[in-house]
Amino acid sequence: LSAMQMMVKEGLDLARSMDSSESLKPLDLDSLLDSVCSDASDAGQDVTLDGLSGCTVMARPQSLQRCLNNLIDNAVKYGHHARVSIASAEVAGKKSVQIRIRDGGSGIPVDQQSKVFEPFYRMESSRSRHTGGTGLGLTIAQNIAQQHGGSLQLSNLPEGGLQVQLTLPVKPA
Repeated sequence: LSAMQMMVKEGLDLARSMDSSESLKPLDLDSLLDSVCSDASDAGQDVTLDGLSGCTVMARPQSLQRCLNNLIDNAVKYGHHARVSIASAEVAGKKSVQIRIRDGGSGIPVDQQSKVFEPFYRMESSRSRHTGGTGLGLTIAQNIAQQHGGSLQLSNLPEGGLQVQLTLPVKPA
């Protein structure tokens, strides 16, 4: 894809991420994550998955898949690998599921962590032809997380690398 085609594709993905016309369906999160991680591995990416949540969430399957693909692609592109884990948690009587994606990169300076969610924002160090990117991946992922009543949080790992945590509410069946 040319740079222009990439911009158009990501721009359309951004528009789609703001459009919630895809209907909500009960979704087995473990199966979706297994499928996304297997596809990434089959494509030659260094991706591993650990854990099971046993959770079903009300989700827009294609949107959530796009969100996870963006997060895993970013981890591999900027951090060489993606170590994905999933677990359920309960806080104040509300059940949620947490998907953590850890990479082996250099992390993101704390003062830039909120900026990376802004459309077209790219860190100086990522502006090489080699890594490419339009600066929309995290914006799209965050829009999708928020549409699902969830959130994305970034944190630098003490041993180096970045962790992106996607938290989604689990609605009682």
